[in-house]
Formats: sequence, C-alpha cells, structure tokens
Amino acid sequence: MREYTRKLFVCIFLLFLVCLLFGTVHAQEENSAEQEQLLNKIEELENRLNELTEESRARRKLEITEQEKEEKEKEVLEAVSREYTLDTKHTVNLDYSLNYSYAPSESINTLELEANRIADHTVRHTISTSYSVLNNLSVSTSIPFVYRYKDRGTEDELNESDIGDISLGVSFQPFKSEVGQLRTTVSSSVSLPTGRSPYKINPETEISTGSGTYGFSLSANFSKQVDPIVIFWNVGYDNSMDLEDLDYVLQESYMLEKVETGETFRFGGGFGYALSYKVSINFSFSYSYTFGSKYFYRGASAAVKSGDSISASTGIGMGWKVSPKTTLSYSVGYGLTGSGFSVTFRMPFTFIL
Repeated sequence: MREYTRKLFVCIFLLFLVCLLFGTVHAQEENSAEQEQLLNKIEELENRLNELTEESRARRKLEITEQEKEEKEKEVLEAVSREYTLDTKHTVNLDYSLNYSYAPSESINTLELEANRIADHTVRHTISTSYSVLNNLSVSTSIPFVYRYKDRGTEDELNESDIGDISLGVSFQPFKSEVGQLRTTVSSSVSLPTGRSPYKINPETEISTGSGTYGFSLSANFSKQVDPIVIFWNVGYDNSMDLEDLDYVLQESYMLEKVETGETFRFGGGFGYALSYKVSINFSFSYSYTFGSKYFYRGASAAVKSGDSISASTGIGMGWKVSPKTTLSYSVGYGLTGSGFSVTFRMPFTFIL
C-alpha cells in the first residue's frame, strides 16, 4: 500500500512538472507572439512616422515663405510699372525702354474741306535711373529720345529725331505693409520743356518732340496680393503751366499769344499672375479725361477753346525674369477711343551700393 501510494505521488508530481513545463513553454510562446506583434506595430508606427516626416518636408519645400511671396509680388508689379514698387536703401536702378506707338487721326483742310488721314508713328527710347534714398523713398530721372514720322499723303511726309521732355520724380511709401496687405505708393514728377516745342516750329515742315511747357503730375498707386493674383490700380492728376508771350504765327492772319492748358484726371488698374518662378502675365486698363485748352490770338475778340477729350486703352503684358536682378517686360496696348496701338519693351538693371 505504501509502495502504491509512493508511486501515485511520484506520478502526480511528474504530471505537475509536465503541466508546469508545458504552461511555461506555452506562456513563452504567447509572450513571443505578443512581443512579435508589438514589434510589428512599432515598426509600422516608425514607417508611418517617417512617411509623415517626408511628407511634411515636401510640403515645406512647396510652401512659399513670406519673403518669397513679397519677392514674387514685386516681380509681377515691376513687369507692369516701376511706380508700384520701391527698393531697399542705397539701391540704384537703370531702366531702358523702347516704345512704338501708332496713332492715326483726321485733319481738316479748311480751304478745300477735305479730310486727310495722318499716320503718326512714334518711336521713343527712354533711359531712366532711380536711387533709393531710404527704404520707402526714392528719386528718379527719365531722359527720352524721340523719333516721329507723319505720312500726310503719298508725297507729303515729315519726320523728326530729337530729345523729348526730361522728367524728374520722387516716389514715397507712406505706410509700411506686410505681405497680403494693401501697399500704397505716392509718386510725383516734374517734366521740363527740353523737347522741340510745338509752338516754336513750322508745322508745315517740322514735328514737335515735346510739350513746350513745364508739367506736373501726382499719382497714388495701390496694390494687393490676393493669391494667386496681384491686383493693382492707380489714380492721377496732370497739369501743365500756361504759356504766355508766344508770338507764334499759326497762319498769316493768326498769331498765337497765350495758351491756358487743360487739366487731366486719370485712373487705371488691372491684375497680374505669376505663371512660374520666371514668367508672369498682366492685364491692365487706363482711362483719362482732359479738359479743353484756351488759345488766345492777337486781335481776336474771344479765346478759342478746344473741346474736352477722353482717352482709354487696354493692354496685356508679360514679365520674364532672366536673372536675379533683371526682369524683361513686354506689353501691347490698344486704344479703345481710337484705332491706335503701342508696343513696349523694357529692360531694367538693379545695383545695390
């Protein structure tokens, strides 16, 4: 009986050891499986984290910084006009522009009451320079060289080459603005009568290349970046000094003594869009209203007043950034109040002292 009990006890003990060993092995297997699953999840999380990191880096590369947005806005506006932008302090700009315009008109022969078409072709080379005295203040000068050609018939032609009216200007940005905010630039200029005056030529054999009088202009220019385009608009006022003591013989029986010039109010606007980092396009519209001038003739009982005139045009332009400091500009304008048109090419250079 004792032997049987001892054997039974040994069997139970061995069974217990087997169960314990099996449980331990099973637990180790379960722990190994759980550890493997945990490692797989950790690896998946690491892979996902790496993907998100790479995606974030790619997005940061594609995103445009505030400085890049400001530079892009400036490039788009410079392709339109220098009046909308100012450079940093001690920056010198040299600007060359070539403009061709065609402006047909009608003239009346008062003796024979015939209407003759006059084709007025003008080629204007302009060299402009500007210097930024401060970050928000710059001064400028512009010197034009003008060639004009008139075809008044098959055998009646006139042409003239001479300097035009030189202008001096100043531009000021009264308010500092950040990217996306409204930018305001105020510009003022004075034109000098350096060109060939229309009141000192023989209209039968010569053509004028200037206005013959001192002029003054004032304009306010506005721009705002509204992704993905840049909107710009302007308002302006032009006036010229009256001319006196002319003694200009218009015809044998008419001598012009005085001219009271009319004022001009103008406005315009448009928008520009950057197609890429190097190319942008812009569309613009301009309108001006000029009040009539008064002409005083010797011996005449009353002054002769010309009628008010309206001028409107629309244009399309393109800017091409060929280097970090040079953006070539091309534009074509078409008159809405006549059949004239113009083509302009501009090439600026920037130097920082």
